[in-house]
Amino acid sequence: MTSPSTPRRLGRLRQGGGVSDRTLALLLVLPTAVLLLAFSVYPFLQAARDSLYTIPVATREATWTGLDNYRELFRQESIRAAFGRTLIWTVSNVVVQTALGLAIALLLNARLRGQSIARGLVIFPYMVPAVVVAAVFRFTMNDITGIANYLWMKLPWVDEPIYFLSDPDIVLLVVTLVNCWKYTPFMVIVLLARLQTVPTELYEAARIDGAGARHLFWYVTLPWIMPVLLVALLLRTIWTANDFDVIYLLAFGGPLGATTTVPIEIRRLAFSQEDLGLASALAVVMALFVALASFVYLRLYHRSEAHLQ
Repeated sequence: MTSPSTPRRLGRLRQGGGVSDRTLALLLVLPTAVLLLAFSVYPFLQAARDSLYTIPVATREATWTGLDNYRELFRQESIRAAFGRTLIWTVSNVVVQTALGLAIALLLNARLRGQSIARGLVIFPYMVPAVVVAAVFRFTMNDITGIANYLWMKLPWVDEPIYFLSDPDIVLLVVTLVNCWKYTPFMVIVLLARLQTVPTELYEAARIDGAGARHLFWYVTLPWIMPVLLVALLLRTIWTANDFDVIYLLAFGGPLGATTTVPIEIRRLAFSQEDLGLASALAVVMALFVALASFVYLRLYHRSEAHLQ
């Protein structure tokens, strides 16, 4: 047992040379703060500065242009089109991943047979590196040698192959499906963890009141998981809007710019057009849009938390 004098002895030890809780917390946060300053805050401030100049890649001689780069963003058709594609890309990915992730999480939480194997299979795509995913699907959906078209052409009513990655009309849809295959497990993991914390008393009370399965979901399950769902939506929105690896490695921004989103357009402006100033301006505007979306998500998150209390 702890004697009554133990807290007093601990207090004297802390006063005699120990570290206070506040100091310990600051020391633990300090490494993360330094990393954020080095890899997030400083690059953003540098990009904001560069966006006010014209900076050729070859010479790196900065010429002051003020807000001309920001005005140029709205003049170039390719940049406006990249913003539209990014909106379609982000919304479609987040909606599909959330719907599939919630459905799979509900199934895995239903205590059916074979759950352990099913959970391992569901998580597997998220563990595969993006470069491997892109390489496998590029080979699978190749117009000539891909196994997808080989199986497709075996169907008796099919006359021609599907040009998965070379048809501008469907390539963004194809890349979106591949991206959803890889990142839906993230939503499954997060939502399943939250579903397993729903108090059984809430379900029992709702059933006593005559609630069916649909009412249990809308009035018990969904409000309970909503705070975590909004955090997951926030993360997936930020990551998808800034996604570069899967979409670029699969289609390289083509064909005919059909998969050129804002991150790929920033690369084109910086390294193909060799205009770091314009690329930095586009990056800053994109960061502001993401910050605005994050603000909306956080407001909704606080409301959902207050609703549970």
